[in-house]
Formats: sequence, C-alpha cells, structure tokens
Amino acid sequence: MKRTRLLAPLVLVTALTLSACSNAVGTADNSETDVTIALDWLAQPTNAGAYIALENGYYDDVGLNVTVQPGGTEASSVKIVAGGGAHFGLEYGGPLLQAREKGIDVVALAPTLQKSPAVYVYHAGADIKTLADLNGRTVYTQPSSGDWELTVKEFDLDKVSPVQFQGSYAPFAADTDAVAQGYATSTPATLAAQGITVGTIPRISENDYGSVLFTTRKLIDDNPELVEKFVAATVKGWDFIRDEPQKAADILSAYIEDSSIEDIVAEFTAQVPYIWSGDADTHQFGWQTQERWDAIYELQLRQGTVTDRSALDGAWTTDFLPAS
Repeated sequence: MKRTRLLAPLVLVTALTLSACSNAVGTADNSETDVTIALDWLAQPTNAGAYIALENGYYDDVGLNVTVQPGGTEASSVKIVAGGGAHFGLEYGGPLLQAREKGIDVVALAPTLQKSPAVYVYHAGADIKTLADLNGRTVYTQPSSGDWELTVKEFDLDKVSPVQFQGSYAPFAADTDAVAQGYATSTPATLAAQGITVGTIPRISENDYGSVLFTTRKLIDDNPELVEKFVAATVKGWDFIRDEPQKAADILSAYIEDSSIEDIVAEFTAQVPYIWSGDADTHQFGWQTQERWDAIYELQLRQGTVTDRSALDGAWTTDFLPAS
C-alpha cells in the first residue's frame, strides 16, 4: 500500500508555517502529476473515497501522484487550499459559502453526503420528538456554534442547559434526561456497544451538504483536465466502497486507530442513506442542485454567517462528474 503519501496534520501545519505554498501542479519523477487533497478531518468513513482511490491505484491510473493530508483541530481545508497548500479539499457546504463571501473563490465539485448525519442523541424512551423538546434538558454540544445558537433561537429553548461537549459520552450516559451531539452513522452503535440504547433527532443543519470535494476557480480555469481526472478517480473510490464495503474497510483500517474492520463496515452501511440518496440516487454520486445550495445559503443567512447572496454565484458545478 502507498501509505508514504499520507501526511500527518502536525506535519502539514509545520510545512505551511515554514514556507509559502503554491497550488501549482508539479510533476513527479515518474511523470505522474503531483496532486494534494486536504481532508476535513482525520481518516474516517466519510472521507474514505480518497484513501480507497489512492490504495487501489485509481489515481495512478490517470497519471496522478496523490498525497492525502488528514485534517484535525489545527487544520482548515479551505485555508489550506486557498493558501496553495493543497489542490483539492473536503468541507461542508456552509463553510464553503462563508469562504466565498470573504472573497475565497472555492468551487464545490461533488458532495459526499447529500445531507448531514449530525444529530442529537437521547436515551431511549425520552419524550423527544422535535428540537423544541430539548427545553429543560442538559445538552452536551458546542454552545458557541452558529448551529446551536440558531436552534436555541428558532425553537425558543429558554430553559435548556448547554454544556460544552468534550468528546466523551460518560456524562450523557450518567444522566438519562440528558442529550448529546453525535452522528447518526456512528454514535448510536458506539453507545449500544456500551449498553446504552438511544434515539436520534436531526440537527437544524441536516440539509447541508457534507464532506464536499472542492477546488479553486483558478485550478478549474488553468487545468480542467486535471480536475476531471481527480474527480473521476475519487468517485471511483466511492463506488468501490458502495460495492465492496468489507474490502474498503480493510484498506481504511490501516489509517484509523481504535476502530475494528467490523465497526468501519457498520459505519459504511449506516452512511448509505446519506450518500446515495435523494439527488445522488436519482442522478449519481456527488450530484448538486441550485435548490439545495439556496437552502444552505438560507440556513447560513439565518445563522448570520453570510449576508451576500452573490456568494452563490459560481459556487458549485457538476461538470466534472464522470458520465453515469
């Protein structure tokens, strides 16, 4: 396997600090074109397409020498790509619009997730049917996030008690009336393994596109053939995950600590309704529509994170998706 092409997040931050990077496309000694993708987080099932394309040789097949840069708390894929540290990146739709409003001309090429799996989990049996039912409860979340602030505002949560989520579900487990943030694709299974049965309710941002593959307008204009090759190879990686989840999990397990192959397969399976649903089911993986981007903009507008609708102009394209 070609794991030497993977950079650790701290190495990435150091490299960006010590040198001025350029996202100009270079050529490797073997005549392949050097390309880098900055992920939205550490290796996980929602960004696995790039890893599978790398390990299965799909990038090599189209003449690309690809480096996968994991994300982390100290790395922003949008800033990395905008600063020339990578050619492609993964990020949610909302932050891409926020970047565009600031003059960063990034363009969405293909969303991995047609809707966000971000949810709130609650103990089975709790009387929670809508977000308004969070009132009067302790909620382990990110109180300073725009998503939470909008939820409090629009559902009149005047008696809710938000507590900063620290990554552990122990406090939630100890309080059967509590609620905690999580992901529908992984958190219920993780808690079930601890003997805790939960229900889920979508967060207010459920209609945001997730793990969107993006690049810059400049790269699209300068080298559309490269963009087309990279997108096609990455989509092929996702096709492999859909068709061969067990084999894909075996590949990805080398990059993920503390997750068994069985856990990864389970998460791949849980992701199916979020990846190959809606427009992706009707058309193909990575499909986008103006209607959905309008809805994402409206959500960001309600959160106060964007103010100018021109951020939508040229924000996305399906031109580089492979023919279905």
